[in-house]
Amino acid sequence: MSFDFAINNGDLVIGTSGDLKQITGQNKLIQDIMKICLTPAGANIFQPYYGSFINKVLIGNVLDTDITVSMAQNQLQNALENLKKLQQLQLSDTLQQVDPSEHLAGITSITIERNKIDPRLFTVSIKVLSRAFQRSNVSFTV
Repeated sequence: MSFDFAINNGDLVIGTSGDLKQITGQNKLIQDIMKICLTPAGANIFQPYYGSFINKVLIGNVLDTDITVSMAQNQLQNALENLKKLQQLQLSDTLQQVDPSEHLAGITSITIERNKIDPRLFTVSIKVLSRAFQRSNVSFTV
């Protein structure tokens, strides 16, 4: 089983024993989706393909809402497909066991809605299916 360190509001989480808290299973998949969607593409010089352009599409865009939402959905779709490819590479590594609940099998839906009170904000909802046939919902505001 693989793991990652738990992140809450951009900070590492300290466990009850004082160690960094680890995250596995379905919660790891949700965190992986959040990380790839919210990381600006190219932010990591060692992995320039990792991340999405959602921040450039949604923030400060003056295009029609339907066009903006369509572009953002496309960017998120690309980022999640990239995550699937990265996970496939991880699966091919025979030295590490990977739990099926940690891997993205399919994207059920990507919904983006403009906030009616503050039109600068968008709520993103992503529904996915893991290789363990578990459904996961991920939501965040940009």
